[in-house]
Amino acid sequence: MSDDEKQTEAATPPGEKAPTSGIEVMDDARTRALTEALQSSFKVVRVIMVILAVAFFGSGITKINNNKQALHLRFGKYKETLPPGLVWAWPYPIDEIVQIPVNENRTITSDVGWRTEDEETPQNSTSFQPTYDGYTLTGDGNTLHVKAEMNFSLDEKSGAAIKAYEFGFSDVTGFLESVLDNAVYHASAGRSALDAYTLQSDLRNAIERRVKKTIGGIDSDLRIKINSLTLDVTVPLDVKPAFDAFLKVQQESQQKVATAKADAVSAIANALGQAKVIEGGGQTAANILLTSVRAEAKAFAEQRPYYEDNPGLFEQRLVAEAMQRILTNAVDVFYLSGRTARIWLNRTPEKRKLKEGETP
Repeated sequence: MSDDEKQTEAATPPGEKAPTSGIEVMDDARTRALTEALQSSFKVVRVIMVILAVAFFGSGITKINNNKQALHLRFGKYKETLPPGLVWAWPYPIDEIVQIPVNENRTITSDVGWRTEDEETPQNSTSFQPTYDGYTLTGDGNTLHVKAEMNFSLDEKSGAAIKAYEFGFSDVTGFLESVLDNAVYHASAGRSALDAYTLQSDLRNAIERRVKKTIGGIDSDLRIKINSLTLDVTVPLDVKPAFDAFLKVQQESQQKVATAKADAVSAIANALGQAKVIEGGGQTAANILLTSVRAEAKAFAEQRPYYEDNPGLFEQRLVAEAMQRILTNAVDVFYLSGRTARIWLNRTPEKRKLKEGETP
């Protein structure tokens, strides 16, 4: 017990209690204030914790656009391919969402048969230096300059293709450029220089087939869709005049052949038209003649029984019918009997009366 307490007890008269109620009231007020302060602090802490939790989980929500697909990575390793829409994943560094545009057109260029070693455009020169100029060998032992540009996009229906494009190669662009270079060399070696220079559509199709075959032959799920493939093909400048002269003659020949074919088609069409007209006229005349012959045959067939019964009477009837047709438009008709010849004269026709004002 302290000295102050001892003095207080000594100063307190016997039979009277010390005033401790005021001290207890002050302690209760302090306790309540501390409790309320702690409760308020806990409320603030809980609100902050809720906000942090919502922000933590909300940061894992990602929207994937319609033209993209996403790769879900967990601790840097591939887990799954996610379609467009809202997705949720644990925030980084636990999970990571890598969005890849699948509809985006990508372009790679093969210029190994075109560029020079110092990355310059081939210069106009009358000489060709194989150790300096880029070129491709053709099947007939000649050389060409070929530049190919391929525009492609990923197969959006295949999640494995997107995974392979993103993680299957250390340098996927370099790999595809090497594939295109190989296709240019392979397609050029499969045809003559003249065919490669004049039939560039066939060369383009061969390069495209080779690219698809090479990519499909490797142990990978990489699948691409080739949108377009453009070529720039030329020959060494020292032989270009000969090629141009040949192409000019070939174009003129094709033009003349096309003109001759057009004239032949026109002449054949005119001849066929005239033949149809002549054939139609002959068919019409044949139909008329056939109809007439059939009518006469039918008439003779109908008159035959009458002739067989009485030929004389049949003859007289035919004569009478013929005379009736002949004399239909005759003005004066004289009938002579076969026995006695008599002349029958018509009476004198009366004169027509003139109307007033008419002259005879």
